[in-house]
Amino acid sequence: MRARILVLFIAVGVFSLYAVVIASADEPIFVKWLVADDPGDETIRDYWERSEKGELAAPELVDLGTMLFYRGFPDDAIRYFKQALDLDADLFEAWFRIGLVEHSRGDLDNARQAYERCLKQRPGHGWCNFYLGLLQEEMGRSTKAMQYYETAFEHAPELADPTYNPEVLSSKLALGAKLRDYDQRRFETGAPLRYLEPKEVRKVRRRYEPTPAAVPEEVTPAATSASESAAPQTQPPSTQSKPQRPPRSIPVRRAPTPSPTESGTSDGQSGSRSRMAPIASTSDEAHLVPRWIGLTRWAEVLV
Repeated sequence: MRARILVLFIAVGVFSLYAVVIASADEPIFVKWLVADDPGDETIRDYWERSEKGELAAPELVDLGTMLFYRGFPDDAIRYFKQALDLDADLFEAWFRIGLVEHSRGDLDNARQAYERCLKQRPGHGWCNFYLGLLQEEMGRSTKAMQYYETAFEHAPELADPTYNPEVLSSKLALGAKLRDYDQRRFETGAPLRYLEPKEVRKVRRRYEPTPAAVPEEVTPAATSASESAAPQTQPPSTQSKPQRPPRSIPVRRAPTPSPTESGTSDGQSGSRSRMAPIASTSDEAHLVPRWIGLTRWAEVLV
């Protein structure tokens, strides 16, 4: 009886050990290297556990692969990029990142194929064009490299800026591609292509220009100037009683002559004050009143 019980315990132990081995074999290696309580590693673990349950969408699988690439697991990164493509074959960004991973570890042929798959779906992908140009330059294909660089800078000019894309400093051809693009734009802009019938072109263009919104007459500068030239300017109502006098022709911008008692000094001396308000906010009457008061005071002095 004891022998049977002992055999039973040994069998259970062997089975449990086998189950643990099988389970650990299915678990990716990167899981064993994840550090507990580390925010980045815990994020990877969360994404991985949800991926095992089939809860991640294609873009989330791309993000998981990206995290694993930065964590130092390029093979696992490519595996999740391909899983994303299984869910969404049009996800060109996954092909671009497969190319980057392959490029980073020196597999230029696989990287080139991945870049080309990305550009087949998105020809104007600036980063993919740049890195494919860099790859072609590393392989000694200068002509193709220049073509990809020019396309990259056409769709993403900021890639030529080392502060934005430091990798541009590792290329000997990228600067030449940027200068060629600059020369082409300068040539097109400065070309002496003038219209032979400019008036006709402007006439046709005006027919398609949007009509400006109607402006009330009281605030239209043209209408205001026309009304001022057509009719004499009316004086604003005044609360003070002023002596009636015939209209006098005095220039609007002429400064009033200060009286001796008001100025304290002559016009030519320092310290004289100008009693003339800004033209834009002064009416004709505001110029006439000070002259009228000044003449009255001179009359009193003479008497």
